[in-house]
Amino acid sequence: MALDLSSLGAMQGYGQASSANMAKAIAGDIQAPADTNAVTKAVEEFASVFDKADGAVSAMARGEGSAQAVVEAMAQAELALQTVVTIRDRVIEAYQEILRMPV
Repeated sequence: MALDLSSLGAMQGYGQASSANMAKAIAGDIQAPADTNAVTKAVEEFASVFDKADGAVSAMARGEGSAQAVVEAMAQAELALQTVVTIRDRVIEAYQEILRMPV
């Protein structure tokens, strides 16, 4: 029975690279990927749409806002929610597809 040493070398190299990345992460030297910045920005924009809708409803309750502003803000919030739900569904679908892939 032959022993395959190439996989042991690969595992050792992975361990060293992993240790180096962990040290950089602890030191704070690793930058977040650009994709996470886009996701963060999208989430912040999504939250701002709901904040605007909440503000419009609060203003209407105080007698300061118009019904039209509330309806417009609620329509934008509904559209944003539908968009986020669609994105979530597609991400889950993609993840499930990855899980079904043969290894």
